[in-house]
Amino acid sequence: MNPSQTKISAATPLPGYTMMNQAPGINLVSTGPAKNEISGDYGFSLKLTDAVSYAPIGGPKVVDGYPGSPTKVYKFNKEDAAKADEYGVWIRNAGLYNGRSVDVKFLVDSMDVKPNADNKGANPEFQFFAVDAKDRDKKTDATVSPDGSQGTWSMAYFQTGSGYIDHYVYYSFGDKINFHYEFYYNDTNEKLPLKGSWNYNNLNGLKTTTTTFAEPDFKNYFVMDNTKISYKVENGLLEMSSSDDYALNVPEIQLTQLFEKEQIPISMAYNPADYNGAMAILYSTESLTRIAPATPIVYGQRNSTDHTDPAYKELKYSILQGVADNRKENRNDKVIIDTEVPDFYDITDVKIVEYGTTIDKTNLFTPSITGSKLTLTSKDSTSDAFNGSLFDIQITAKPNSKFKFDRTDYGYVNDAANLDDNGFMLFELGGSKTKTTYTYNNLAKPTNELQSQVVKGQSVSQVLYEGIPYGTAKTDVTIPMGGNIATAFPNPKDLLESYDVDTDNDIDRPVTVSYKNGTPPSINAAQPGDVIPVELIMTSAKGIEMPITVNITVTQVMFELDIEHLDAETGAVIGTTNPLPSGEKDVEYTATSQPIAGYIPTAVLVDGVDKTPSVLTDPLTVTAKFVTNKKVTFKYTKLRTPVITADFEVNHTTAPLGGQVEYTAKLQNTAETPSKWRNVSYKVDTAFPEKITPDVTSITVNGVAVAAGKAVFNETTREFSIDLGDLDQTQVIIKYKVIIAPDAALQVLKQTYTVSGDEGSKQSNETSLNVIAGESQLTVKYMKKDGNNNDVKMDPDYDNTTTEKDGTAFDIELKTFDGYVLDKIVVDGTPITGTLPSSIKGKYGEVSVIEFHYKGTLLITSSPDLLDFEMQEASAKKLRVESAKTDKDLVVTDTRSTKQRWYLYAKVTEDFKTTDGSNKTLSGILRYNDGGINEKKFPVNQNQLLTSPDNFSETQYNISQSWTAGGKGFKVEVPSDYVKQLGEYRAKIVYTLSEVPDLP
Repeated sequence: MNPSQTKISAATPLPGYTMMNQAPGINLVSTGPAKNEISGDYGFSLKLTDAVSYAPIGGPKVVDGYPGSPTKVYKFNKEDAAKADEYGVWIRNAGLYNGRSVDVKFLVDSMDVKPNADNKGANPEFQFFAVDAKDRDKKTDATVSPDGSQGTWSMAYFQTGSGYIDHYVYYSFGDKINFHYEFYYNDTNEKLPLKGSWNYNNLNGLKTTTTTFAEPDFKNYFVMDNTKISYKVENGLLEMSSSDDYALNVPEIQLTQLFEKEQIPISMAYNPADYNGAMAILYSTESLTRIAPATPIVYGQRNSTDHTDPAYKELKYSILQGVADNRKENRNDKVIIDTEVPDFYDITDVKIVEYGTTIDKTNLFTPSITGSKLTLTSKDSTSDAFNGSLFDIQITAKPNSKFKFDRTDYGYVNDAANLDDNGFMLFELGGSKTKTTYTYNNLAKPTNELQSQVVKGQSVSQVLYEGIPYGTAKTDVTIPMGGNIATAFPNPKDLLESYDVDTDNDIDRPVTVSYKNGTPPSINAAQPGDVIPVELIMTSAKGIEMPITVNITVTQVMFELDIEHLDAETGAVIGTTNPLPSGEKDVEYTATSQPIAGYIPTAVLVDGVDKTPSVLTDPLTVTAKFVTNKKVTFKYTKLRTPVITADFEVNHTTAPLGGQVEYTAKLQNTAETPSKWRNVSYKVDTAFPEKITPDVTSITVNGVAVAAGKAVFNETTREFSIDLGDLDQTQVIIKYKVIIAPDAALQVLKQTYTVSGDEGSKQSNETSLNVIAGESQLTVKYMKKDGNNNDVKMDPDYDNTTTEKDGTAFDIELKTFDGYVLDKIVVDGTPITGTLPSSIKGKYGEVSVIEFHYKGTLLITSSPDLLDFEMQEASAKKLRVESAKTDKDLVVTDTRSTKQRWYLYAKVTEDFKTTDGSNKTLSGILRYNDGGINEKKFPVNQNQLLTSPDNFSETQYNISQSWTAGGKGFKVEVPSDYVKQLGEYRAKIVYTLSEVPDLP
């Protein structure tokens, strides 16, 4: 913008208006180059792209822009505009804001129009021009451009009001249309406060254009210094017009407004009174003042192609670079866009189009690509083709020789819960990776840099990476001369030490291993010592193959040793050794028996000769030589099923509270040899009651303390078990102590245990332990809350503790304390619910502690039943009695733990009436003096405040103590005209104590 005001227009303002170039704070724009600029943040403008579409709201009439045209004109009428429903049109994808597509809702609010002869006696319609992108370069056949040439339909984008040829609408003086625009994000339909510039065109004298104005000055408005626009501000509205009726599409009647709001309200009113004519507002993309380029916006793209596609692993993204539509002299002298990808990628392709269209604008830049870096330099940034563009720069990069997959450095996601990104490499391309540098030589600082933003979920490119198998070949693999690799190694994976995929991701697993071409090479001609390379193929779950070679050395001829496993009683084969061991002649081999369910090895023979050791072991082993020995035979005897005994006893069977007893468990496998009983555990079947607990430190098995961790007592489930491991046929004696807490329940504890192992289990006999009573204490407490809300003893202190035989009955009655009420009763830590009883009954040994909790109250603890104003002699003058006799004091007691201000009220519920039944009444004669200037009067059933002490920290307040004749207290005042109503009168007063003021 140019602050110079050397060229002030001599245009004459309209009556009652002021020239816009005289507005306070207005930004004046001259025809020369601007010396300042507006941030590109205000560079938002409405763009007619291929994505623009329209949808009517409320049923306007729709006609073609021209016969057969995709462009439509929405026509709105007065009657439908008056309805409560919305009436307008949605313009979808109308522009781009912060990298997100924006929808605009155009709504007609009201139409104050009237019929005129030029419209054939009908009300004029109001029109919105829904220009289709396919018509952007077609002529409108109307003179809309400054030089008188035909304009294109693109100039009618967002035009409202009268239009061209068939869409000419006549308005008459005073016709007024109110409408507004609202802005929404296209993807969420969320309303947004849009920040940008609104370029008004056609603010000529045919109409008055009005919008809201709530600003202190015009610092956000720009006009030409020779503007013809007049304005006035009234009632929060900015009205604009011109003395030039027919000026059209020229800078002198254009205005640029910077805004940040959710909607823009506008109204048009037709001005000429002597003829009917057109009025319209055109939207201009060109700002009157200079607007800097926008911050570049990076959009990462998702490449999901797999390894079978030529585009696999390509990195793709786009940069949106907005260049504001500036006047020729305000355009950028140079624009340079720099971007780079990771150095293990090379940029291979760059294409530039106008955003939302297929219009190729690549030739407007000179590209320079150096490996992973791209620089785009504008050829002529002052050209019309470059100006006002929103460049969509589409970039493709391919992996280069530096590409060496690394899960961390390549941002690889291995997370099955992340369905979107699992299996993808993530590359951030925003921030310092992408920036725009522009030069405008008329600025104090001509060259400026705009760095793109890092936007979560937007500026990151996602590239699918399918894991590559890898493996480690085994070494020292051999095969006898004349052998067959496929036979010796039917599963090729057995030739690998390990194998996996480089992603460590289950989506690429499992990896399968196969021989290349399906079969391994033949070794028929190989000699001992030859090394045979065997090629394997590792294949991932995604079908990616990776070769690996295993070297197999040919050895001398190998001889097998036959090994058999037989039932000792029947001779039946009960096991096999596969594959059979093989080796060179006279090489020793150690054969080993096998673990066979239900059997135990009891003999071993070599070529029929008994080689059974004197001491049997499991497993059995024996040494044989290849060729010298032909067969090793292991014989197995079937294990006998365990025969289990399980005895249980407790010493003593009766125990007092606070005592302890010892339990003894005896168990044994008494089956004939051989018999095994493995993984044996001891478990007490009945969970221990609360406060009766086994002492795990006292456990012995056959006199030996059990190892740590073998015995487990679960404090939650109170289950008790011991891990005994594998047992032979020796008797097992388990001893442990059980401790009875002094406060345990009286009961008879009956228990059994189950001893179980792999081969069998047994439940013991039942033991019985009688838990008998001792003596117990009972503590009774009386509690209240102190000022810190802590429980403290009542005053006086009645707490006491007594001791009696368990089972002795007790009956504890409640105590009363002045100013306190019972709040709750807690028995052994558990509050009593529901209505509180008047006493607590129970037995010693069943209850330990009883707590009575009292809470302080605010209450009237004393009030006079009688205020006696005594017999008074009638007089011709008014009668006043200054005091009354009382039978009791009026006392308020406050024992609350947290004291707060209180309020004492009184009200007369029955006015003074005679006691003889004559029903004579003295109304309104009661007064109360609280020490203030005015005494309180007592209309029937209306509360009057007697007192609310400023010092409310005391416990007791005697209100009546301060009543005196001629001072505070109740009075009666009988007017002189009541003198003849002799008799005895009585009234009723109700006192109310409240914690809140203003009692009604």
